Amino acid sequence: MIKIGNKPVLLFVLLISGIANQFLLAQDVSVQATLTETNIFEGESVQLDIAISGTSLNSLERPEIPSISGLRYLPNRTISGSNYTYVNGKPSLTQSYGFQFIAQSPGSYTVPSIKVKVNGKEFATKPIAFKVLDPKTIDNGNAERAPDIYVRLEPTTQNPVVGQQVVADIVLYFKSEVEVSNYNTVPGWKAEGFWKEELNNPTQARTTSVIINGIRYKRARLLQYALFPTKAGELTLSPYSLTVRVRNSRRTARDPFNFSFGQENKELKTLPVTLDVGRPPAIENAEYIGAVGDFEIKRTIKPSSAYVGESVEIVTEITGSGNLPLLNKPEYDFPESLELYNPQENTSITRDNRLIAGSKTFTDIIIARNDGTYSIPEKRIATFNPDKNSYEYFTLSEIKFRADIDPNAAVTSLEDMRLDIEPVTGLAQWKQKTGTPLTERNSTWVMLFTPFLLFIGAYGYKNYYDKLNNDAGFARSTKAKDKAMDILDNAKTTEDIKEGYHKIQKALSQFIADKLNLPIAGVSGQSLITEIQKKGADKSVITEAKRVFDKCETIAYAPNISQEGLEDDVEKTKQLIKVLGKVL
Repeated sequence: MIKIGNKPVLLFVLLISGIANQFLLAQDVSVQATLTETNIFEGESVQLDIAISGTSLNSLERPEIPSISGLRYLPNRTISGSNYTYVNGKPSLTQSYGFQFIAQSPGSYTVPSIKVKVNGKEFATKPIAFKVLDPKTIDNGNAERAPDIYVRLEPTTQNPVVGQQVVADIVLYFKSEVEVSNYNTVPGWKAEGFWKEELNNPTQARTTSVIINGIRYKRARLLQYALFPTKAGELTLSPYSLTVRVRNSRRTARDPFNFSFGQENKELKTLPVTLDVGRPPAIENAEYIGAVGDFEIKRTIKPSSAYVGESVEIVTEITGSGNLPLLNKPEYDFPESLELYNPQENTSITRDNRLIAGSKTFTDIIIARNDGTYSIPEKRIATFNPDKNSYEYFTLSEIKFRADIDPNAAVTSLEDMRLDIEPVTGLAQWKQKTGTPLTERNSTWVMLFTPFLLFIGAYGYKNYYDKLNNDAGFARSTKAKDKAMDILDNAKTTEDIKEGYHKIQKALSQFIADKLNLPIAGVSGQSLITEIQKKGADKSVITEAKRVFDKCETIAYAPNISQEGLEDDVEKTKQLIKVLGKVL
């Protein structure tokens, strides 16, 4: 036991604790440097960001920036900030610094490792390679003719084989002076000759910087589709159309009388893209089920033994990534004495990570009508792997099962089927049983009408369910309110004021369009208000809808709006949607 009075021992314990604590704090610290652009034109500005993160930053010295070849440091434009968050239930503090530079003479350079001292320990960033480009390489004529914004359809390959997954990205390119507030796709895009699956897309597109023909563009991948060609030859992807709402700051500065704040709707369309689709090579001694991708196949039986007349299931499960929706069922050689029923098919698909993946299960149902041992022969299956450009073969082992006669099954004979009837002799007497007549009993009427009421309820539910699945307009109208409320709840929690109002506009526009079965793409707020007026909405409702649309369109240029103001407008929009739901 350590006594408090023993000062040397106490100081030693405190010293060891302090050293251990500093060691643990140092382990949690990370230092990272990034450059906003790695291909920079001479004379163009660029920012070097250094982020220091850790559970505790008790002692932090501002990084000293060394001399960087190819860049000129602007000391008066340094910015800094901090952010406190919880990550996996643990507090995390991030201190960031932004250092501004101007690119100098063209060439290839490297940002050296930068040392940062945190909690008494020294850390270093990784070097960053970058290039300074000569502006003279830009063709001024091309730069003037280059569009401010355009959209492209970009497939991952233009030479697939039949059944191979091709990811088609819908990518938006726009110059730095163009600000994109939202976009809407035009429905009805058909990829003829392809099986089309929409992949899971991010809720908000992320932009990167690219240089195309010497011109800097921002690149944003909006949507991504998985396409599977169903035939060989030249197949053309038709143009993909969308509507974007943009604001050009340079054009607005030139036109001071533009009272629409430079915002406009633009109709954009991709160019058609032609793919040259080939066929997989020929195979021998195997069955090709049309599988193109990376798959595994297994076959099982359940149960492995049964009684005569009982069903037995032969289950073939195919798992992996590729053209799962297009796979064919393997054909097996069943003994003629087995009774076969229509096979069952079940598909489970995920659409994450730019892949169609999951499993597809085929179930053959068979019944033995005679006792004995039955055998289903071995089967060799081939799948084509485009990454390896070769076939992969799977051998499904022979399956045997035994069918026996159920010993507990009752045997019926003609003797058992004889019905003996004895004549009634003697004097028969009828006795009146006292009690309430059936027609006066409540239970009689309940039992009589219950099946009728259940039939009416089931019929009504079936009609509603069929209409919900087959009538797209009815489904849109039915789900409109819930969909809009989800978007508004999301808008209320966002910390980006501009993004929050964008979601308010999206929720209200989509709700009105869904209730009236209107196409959402390219529909303006004014046209939606006109549709509300046609439905005889109250003047106060129309005024409130117009106020919400106007505020959402101009909010990007009104920086004095607070988070409380955003939350208040979310609640007002919810009330407006409830009122509109009774009118539309």
